[in-house]
Amino acid sequence: MRRLLVLSLFASTAFAQDTPVPQMFKAMQGQKGRYQVEILEGGGRVGAGSKVTLCTDNLMRSPAAGRPRAESGCKHRLLKDTVDEAVMESACKERTSTVTMKRESANSVHMAISSTGARGPQEMKLRYTHLGPCREGEGTVSFDKDSEQCRKIRERAAKMDPAKQCARDKGDRGTCEQRVRDAAGQLSAMCS
Repeated sequence: MRRLLVLSLFASTAFAQDTPVPQMFKAMQGQKGRYQVEILEGGGRVGAGSKVTLCTDNLMRSPAAGRPRAESGCKHRLLKDTVDEAVMESACKERTSTVTMKRESANSVHMAISSTGARGPQEMKLRYTHLGPCREGEGTVSFDKDSEQCRKIRERAAKMDPAKQCARDKGDRGTCEQRVRDAAGQLSAMCS
């Protein structure tokens, strides 16, 4: 699950204020919406062969609209920048990553991520394919409802008991329970 958050966060860097936007993304601006993200190699717990749907509309809607974004502490630079290929380097305190993106077709981009840091070297290869507009109410990240990931997500959401999880909350118990119900709902929405 953590790896999927990394995928969606990486995709959102295309829209971050402190990140250079490759020509390749500028040429694809009309293609916001749903993307199938296929993990070709790497992927940690999610694993190669897994597919995730990413709604980029949600990435562009900042919950803190109107507020300036906090500095990431990372330095980003484009090493190669054409309409068909881009190589971006992100150097952060704990990790340095190089991302190579190549356009495969009008609707598809191949991405290779190579990073080094405290956990050692990591490699990942992905394919982003544009599927069309996001569906009404679709979350940022979603899985095929019949996938193994969704089975595990449904099990986890079913075990979320607001009364039990908020039993020790000394503050507003009703607010705590609502947050737990909302979290369970967000998990379930990933598999709709």
